Amino acid sequence: MKTIFRTLKTNTFFLFVLTLLAVLITSCYGGDIPVIEITVSTVEEGNFFDGLEPDSKGNIYGSDFRGDSVFKLDKSGNVTVFVSGLNSPNGIGVNNNDEVYVCDNFGNAIFKYDQEGNQLESFVAVSPAGIKKIPGSNDMLFVEYNTNTINRLSEDGIITKLFEGAPVNGPAGIAFDRRGNTYIGNFNDRKILKYKDGEVTEIAELPAGAENTNFLGFLTYAKGFLFATQLGEHKIYKINPNKVNDFEVFAGSILGNNDGDLSEATFNFPNGIVASRDQKTLYVSDAGTNNLRIISKELKY
Repeated sequence: MKTIFRTLKTNTFFLFVLTLLAVLITSCYGGDIPVIEITVSTVEEGNFFDGLEPDSKGNIYGSDFRGDSVFKLDKSGNVTVFVSGLNSPNGIGVNNNDEVYVCDNFGNAIFKYDQEGNQLESFVAVSPAGIKKIPGSNDMLFVEYNTNTINRLSEDGIITKLFEGAPVNGPAGIAFDRRGNTYIGNFNDRKILKYKDGEVTEIAELPAGAENTNFLGFLTYAKGFLFATQLGEHKIYKINPNKVNDFEVFAGSILGNNDGDLSEATFNFPNGIVASRDQKTLYVSDAGTNNLRIISKELKY
């Protein structure tokens, strides 16, 4: 009886394996193998020139440095003016309460708004350029372009200078990796720096391949890498933050506005860049057109 049971059990196991193999083999035919495609699309409404930031609801905020407004792209694809009346809106940050911080670069101030665009507070800062929420807190980290400083803005409004001077040089971009490490991007010399425990070290310097506009716009973090814009080259670079000068061109080639497959898409002075909260989508502001470009992944069968 035991022998019969073992035989039945063995036959059942082999039947299961054969069935599984049949399913796998069948799925390999008829175009059922998924292919990941990365494509670029464009939002032409609004003026997305500079800094970008998402909130927890999937809305994207973008500033128009040459104008006076911050625009909002909601998850349904609608674009509206979030706030206006600023001098030169630049970097944008969003805290845990979905309150929006906007750097007014020429206005020497940082403004804080609720979700409806009502101003809650303002803070004096000299040429603030970039601002992001510090992971694990509701405080904000911001940089001042003219003073070459890295600063902390606490939830209760206290500003603390964390670092000043070289190698920080015209900072604008800020990014945090999954471990909470801080990265700063220099607009002036395209250097990407790591800030930790009061010290700053260089991890990369993007190429200077443009004729007159060799500047680093902003940077963001997604899936283990930093992504940064080089305005004059019309390119986006992918940087390994764990090595020195380990980077490659992620997207872009020549000046243009072509959508479609990432390998063929072109950009027009890409400036702001930010990853979605789930890190599956990148948003880029084209300063040359004020358009918002969306880099997204899609499974095709």
